[in-house]
Formats: sequence, structure tokens, C-alpha cells
Amino acid sequence: MADLGKKYCVNCLADVTNLRLRCTDCPDIELCPECFSAGAEIGNHRRWHGYQQVDGGRFSLWGPEAEGGWTSREEQSLLDAIEQYGFGNWEDMATHVGASRTPQEVMEHYVTMYIHGNLGKACIPDNIPNRVTDHTCPSGGPLSPSLTTPLPPLDISLAEQQQLGYMPLRDDYEIEYDQDAEKLISGLSVNYDDEDVDIEMKRAHVDMYVRKLRERQRRKNIARDYNLVPAFLGRDKKDKEKEKPGVLGVVGTGGGVCGVGAGSGMAIAAVSTTAAGSGSVPSAPKRKITKEEKEQRVRLRGLCQFMAHREFEDFFDNMHKERVLRAKVRELQRYRRNGIARLDESAEYEAARHKREKRKENKSVVTSKRGSGGGGGLGSGVGLGGGAGGGGGAVGGVGIGSGIKEEGKDGEFAAIENLPGFELLSDREKVLCNSLNLSPTRYLTVKTIIIKDHLQKRQGIPAKSRLPSYLDKVLKKRILTFLTESGWISRESS
Repeated sequence: MADLGKKYCVNCLADVTNLRLRCTDCPDIELCPECFSAGAEIGNHRRWHGYQQVDGGRFSLWGPEAEGGWTSREEQSLLDAIEQYGFGNWEDMATHVGASRTPQEVMEHYVTMYIHGNLGKACIPDNIPNRVTDHTCPSGGPLSPSLTTPLPPLDISLAEQQQLGYMPLRDDYEIEYDQDAEKLISGLSVNYDDEDVDIEMKRAHVDMYVRKLRERQRRKNIARDYNLVPAFLGRDKKDKEKEKPGVLGVVGTGGGVCGVGAGSGMAIAAVSTTAAGSGSVPSAPKRKITKEEKEQRVRLRGLCQFMAHREFEDFFDNMHKERVLRAKVRELQRYRRNGIARLDESAEYEAARHKREKRKENKSVVTSKRGSGGGGGLGSGVGLGGGAGGGGGAVGGVGIGSGIKEEGKDGEFAAIENLPGFELLSDREKVLCNSLNLSPTRYLTVKTIIIKDHLQKRQGIPAKSRLPSYLDKVLKKRILTFLTESGWISRESS
């Protein structure tokens, strides 16, 4: 005879007395967890119907093979106890679970199933993050740790501490900025019978005192950042004096180079030579500060109280970079004015310009020698034989001049012979471009514009001047005169 107190699954007839799922739409439909999970449908019952869990509290969450035979009610009581009493209070937890469980059983079951078991591996991460939340403000705020964290003490000797009145353990000085600031709050006291006006007045005094403390700390930070204490003690001068003998020694061995301009370069060489000789890695040489930049730094010293030392140095470094970029832009504009559109042409242009300047220097030297030599010959001729001697001297001077011209023929057009359009010029045009220091392409452009304007005027067509902006009045006049003499245009149009 079947036990009337037991419940059975309507699908598989399994015992579901401890745990069953009852359909809320169909009467007398109760399924076991396995059939419910498989989606069993019987009669009018469908899998999407609502359901209700009927728990007798006597089934095991971990299966019948789990040790101890813990029921679902005991598991629920254990989780409530761990939340209420905390991990480690096993005696109180055992009392909460029930008299059938000892503290040792409670501890072993929780550690085995909820920490080292599959549930613990799935829920507890390997690296538990810090659960402490920092509610303080960022740096500089009212609750910022930076306002309470003391700076490291200054690295100065005992005698220098006494000279400054510095107390390293407190990072204070005997005489601080606004020495009487503490008088604002020294006499304050809060009484229970204070009125609102008195309380606000005391708060204002405290606020004034906090502002003075912040200004005092700000000045200390500036002194630290800009290294003002060693400068006050003269340490930077002592360090420079220590470096001077080594620098002078290197200068002395470098061949006796003297002068103010070469001093900084030799100093950098001395530093790099010393670093290489000692086996250490040489540091990058610092940028040389010009006299104008030093004066500018003195004028802008007021910015130091608003900018950090690194920001102050970056400010002047950026200004130096701006000057370098402006110089580079001017150089590129000069290339463009001379008809150079690519960087590979600029090297040829610079080489030609260097040759031209070198040739001018040689010509000036030879001309000065020729003048002194011709004058000597003329003087000697006059002294020896009057007019005939003078004629001989004149002939000698002409001979020297022709020799100079013959020497200059080989490199006469060295400045423009490598530029584009040189092969399109006649000999006279080459001489003109060389004398005007004008590139062949620019000359051909100006020549084409002038001839086109001349032809339009002859045909009665009004023509506007379209000459380039780089052509000044002197160059225009020279080119017009040359084109007129060569027969390209008539004298009336010029």
C-alpha cells in the first residue's frame, strides 16, 4: 500500500516529497526537477506555464553523496549565520544552524563547499581587489593627503641648518613667512552660549589662518622646486668653481684656444671628455643660453610663483624652438624667392652661393694686390725715365688685369651653371644673370612677361604689369636696358 504522505512526479513517478515544482495553471500537476528541466508536457500542461516551488526543506543541495547530509534548511541557516556573525565565529554560527551541528562541522562544511569547492572557485577571484574605497579628494583638495604629507628634509649640513634656522624633523624654520599668523586663532575658544555672529566670526579667523598656512607652504614648495636654498648658501657657485679647473686644463691642452666665444664650446668638450674617460655614459649637453635669453629670464622672474620649475624651463625651450622654426621658415622663403622648390635643390644652391662668396673674396684680395703692384710699377717707371717709364707701368697694370680676367673665365658662371635653365641662356644673358645674382628660371620668366607685354602694346591691346613681386626697380631697369640693347624690344616701349 502506498504511503499517503509522499508525493510523486506525475511524469516519471519519482518521489518528490522533499522538492517538487507545482504548475500554477494546471491542477494536480507536480513535477520533479529533472522532468521540469526537460520541459515535460502532460495533458493540458505546457512548459511555459507558471510554476511554484514546493520545498520540504529536507533535500540536499550537493546530492546524496555529499558528506554530512546537510539539508537545504541548514544551508540557508549557514549562509544567514556567516552574514550575521562573520567568518571565524563558528560557535555562534553552529548555534544558529541548530544543535545537531558542531562548530567543527560548520567550519569544515563551509570551507569545503563554499571556498574550496566548485562554488568558491567560480565566485571567488584569484586576486581579491582592495575593498577599501578612498573617499579623499585629489591632490590639492580639502581632504587631499598631499596637504598633510610632509616633504623630505633638506640635504644640508648642521652648520647650514643653524645658519638658516632650519628644523629638519619638522621641515620648519625659526622665522616663517607671516610669523604672526598664529595670533589669529591663539585666543579663539568655542562656547556653548556663542551667538551665530560670534561663530561666523571665529570661522572667518580660522579661514584666514588656513589661507596663510597655504601661502607659507606654497613658498616652501617654490623654494624646493627652484633650488633656492643651495643658491642662497652659495653651493651653486662652489660647484662652478670646482668645475672650472678641469675646464681650464682641457682648454690648455687643446692648442691654446682663447676667447669668450670659444669658452662655452671648450667647456662642453671638457665635460664630454671627462665622462668618456671615466667610463660613465655621457649626458646630453645642455642648450647654451644666450645673453638675450638671460635678460628675458630676469624680466619674467615673476612667472616663477605661478609655474613649476619644469614648466618654466619648458616655456623658454619652446620659445627657443619657435625662434629656430622662424629662422628655418625665413630660409625656406629665401629659397622660394630664388626659384628653388625642392630641398634637394637647396644643397646645390648653398654650394653655389658658397663658391660665389669665396670667388668674391678671392677677387677682392687679388684686386687689392693688383692695385698695390700697379702702383709700385708706375712709381718705379716715373722715377727711372719719366713718361716712358710711366707708359711701361701702365702696360704692366693692363697685363695684370687681363691675367685676372683669364683666371676668372673658368669659374665665371659657377654660381648659376648648376641651376635649372642655365643651358637656355646666351653668353650675354649668362653674364647678366651672374652679375644680378638672378637664377636663370626667374630671368626667363621676367623676360617672357616683358616681351609679351611689348607685343600686346604694339597690337594696341592694353596690358597690365604682371611682373613678379621679387623684381625690384633696379633689376627691372637692368633687364629692360639689356633687352633693348639686344633688340628684343624697342626703345619706345622700354
